Amino acid sequence: MADIKHYLQIKKNIENKKAKNPNPSNSSNVVKGVFKDYNNSFNGRDDDDDDDDDDDGLHKKIHNHRIKIAIIIGICVIAFIAIAVIVAVSLDNIKYSGYTIIKSISKDDTEAAQYIDYNNGYIRYSNDGISCYTNKGEAIWNQTYQMKAPQVKICGKSLAIGDLNGSSIYIFNDKGFLYNVDTSLPISQIEVSIQGLAAAVLEDTNVNYIRLYNTDGSILYTVKTELAQNGYPLDISMSDDATKLVASYVLVNGDSIKTNVVFYSFSDVGENETEKVVGGFNQYDSTLVPKVKFINDTCAVAIGENVLSIYKIKEYPTLLKDIKVDSEIERVFMSDVYIGLVLKNSDAGDVYKMLVYNINGTQAFETTFNTEYNIIKFDGKSIIMYNDTTFTLMNINGKIQFEQSFDLPIKSILSLGSKGDYMLINSKYIQEIKLK
Repeated sequence: MADIKHYLQIKKNIENKKAKNPNPSNSSNVVKGVFKDYNNSFNGRDDDDDDDDDDDGLHKKIHNHRIKIAIIIGICVIAFIAIAVIVAVSLDNIKYSGYTIIKSISKDDTEAAQYIDYNNGYIRYSNDGISCYTNKGEAIWNQTYQMKAPQVKICGKSLAIGDLNGSSIYIFNDKGFLYNVDTSLPISQIEVSIQGLAAAVLEDTNVNYIRLYNTDGSILYTVKTELAQNGYPLDISMSDDATKLVASYVLVNGDSIKTNVVFYSFSDVGENETEKVVGGFNQYDSTLVPKVKFINDTCAVAIGENVLSIYKIKEYPTLLKDIKVDSEIERVFMSDVYIGLVLKNSDAGDVYKMLVYNINGTQAFETTFNTEYNIIKFDGKSIIMYNDTTFTLMNINGKIQFEQSFDLPIKSILSLGSKGDYMLINSKYIQEIKLK
């Protein structure tokens, strides 16, 4: 039926066109034109389809243009990343030949004052008070006290200072004083969490206490350890979130010495455990382990006389790796990425050997040197080393980037947060310097 209707329509169209074109010579052209119109219609094509073709072409051009733009953007991003990597590598390997003094102010404090890095500025503390400064030397806050042997611990923007063998702990953040604690028992060590919770090891007759304090100074938890059963705590470290604590104990029984590394949990995990102990390790035998440290909330390390132990802990601890070294470890320094060891070099040549590992126990580099430094510490991917007269900067590949001797005795060298920018504190001046 559809075909018949189409043909009837064709006939009508022919008659209409003949009426408009009475010239017989044009009849064949009229018929061809009508059938062409019909064929186009029957095959689903009309003027609108021509418009669709135009639209399709336009869409294709737009699509291709967008692809070109995406490719260009991708190339630019890759180029930018490549340039950034090249610049970063260049900065990490740059060799400095000298320095410029940007700013210098006279130092008017006592020789007993100490300076440490804090929040891209620095902290000055002594027996009678503590002050916080910007990296330009501008005072932010200060607090007076009286301490015979102040110890400072920092976690993020939280800072605690405690009087070793005394009973006072003061806790601060970047804005100033938060609270203080009177422990009533002699302090042998303090710790602080990123939230400002303080922990302390307290000594009593035949027993020790590890106490965790809330931000109002109240006691959150107490762990009691007996010297005859658990041993003496050599060191403690608290995780940033204050939910875990690791302690190293040495137990002396007659002529024998035994070392244990014990993990505690202050979360729900430790609620049902005796004295909140969630794990212990005693593979050290008579080797002393004087240093333990939480690198982050799930990684802790223990450093013995000739061994580095790396532990992983989410709820319960596991030993990831024991790394034995060939001579006694003399110094350890750490960041949230690397662990550095300094020991006497057992091989011929330089006096000291430095070994640097990542937190999974893979060695990053090994190097040797002759100079004895008072301070060695990480500064990002650099290592700052100094003594009274010499400042040395080393990159994470063990390459010396800067080495300089000074006339005035060096008290401290602090990073100012930018590559090559440091605060040099000597016996007379506090100087902002830029390496060049």
